[in-house]
Amino acid sequence: MNSCEEDRSTDVPAENPNAQKYQRIVDKFMEAGAVGVNIAVISPAGTWSGSGGLADREKNIKMTTDNRLRIGSMTKMFAATTVLKLQEEGLLNIKDKINKYLPHSITDRIANANDVTIEQCLNHRAGIRNYLPDIASGVFDGSIANYSAEQTLQLIYDKPADDPVGKGYYSNSNYLLLSLIIKKVTGKESYQVVNEKVITPLGLKNTSASTQLPALLTRSYYSETTDGALTDVTDIDNNGIGGEGAIDGGMISTASDIVTFTESLLTNKLLSPASMQQLQTFVDNDPNRLEPDLKYNKQYGLGLMKLDTNQGVALGHDGHVFGFGGKSYYFPQQKVTICILLNTWSPKVVALLNAKDTFNLFF
Repeated sequence: MNSCEEDRSTDVPAENPNAQKYQRIVDKFMEAGAVGVNIAVISPAGTWSGSGGLADREKNIKMTTDNRLRIGSMTKMFAATTVLKLQEEGLLNIKDKINKYLPHSITDRIANANDVTIEQCLNHRAGIRNYLPDIASGVFDGSIANYSAEQTLQLIYDKPADDPVGKGYYSNSNYLLLSLIIKKVTGKESYQVVNEKVITPLGLKNTSASTQLPALLTRSYYSETTDGALTDVTDIDNNGIGGEGAIDGGMISTASDIVTFTESLLTNKLLSPASMQQLQTFVDNDPNRLEPDLKYNKQYGLGLMKLDTNQGVALGHDGHVFGFGGKSYYFPQQKVTICILLNTWSPKVVALLNAKDTFNLFF
């Protein structure tokens, strides 16, 4: 097992007073059946990162804190930050309807799209159809690979909305529409803009918003049942969200970079006070739309989840793709930021990741 004690060249010193406590969290995920895990923490006591398990099971390559993992919907925090930065520059206004920026050749084909604002896309209250059910079979059988944001949106053309405008909860399609808006107002691909506005200024050298896969990207593993064997699903992950402009969930990073970004964003180091106020304008989630073990996910802001945990409020985002999972949250009361990244999706691993009590282990 690899930990910060073994990886001193890349990790902070093991003298962190909470190092053993944090390493036990790594161990718990390994005991739950994870193939590999990366965890990072920023707290008043210092910064810590550690890892366990394998980056590549077949080749028996150990997971290190330098290994990259897909971060899934944690990407939405980067996307929302980028949109708000463009608003600060006067290139858009989140109160505008999206058809001010997108052609009717797109918005006329997507139910609700002529009636919703950028803000409603950011906080998932546009009611627009989530593309995931329309893309799944093609990704699994290999007929869909690396679709761009625009190609993916075409899968929901002329199909009914999921909810009325202003209602509903969570549609990845919203962020693909935002991807096209970013491209429209900047003349650049949205991934390039995320790099320019967020990744490069923060010096996140291990974070990738790109269609190019980094050399240290781990393999990913999946099992649908508790006792089932874990299957390598790396190619399915790459095909499903490997296309241009997938700012709904396509980014790749390390726990250390994501915890740095989350802490920077939520301690007011990236956005203006006015943007931070908008970022944290929360709407209530319908508990009937949430998974049973995520009922504590009470509200959603602009690309930002607000949790009601045993440790108080937590702000950040979860992220899942087929064989990856994780979360990154800032606890303002304790000034602690945590990130967990896994290259495994299985019922036991996801149950531990989602459990409200898992946050207690960091405190």
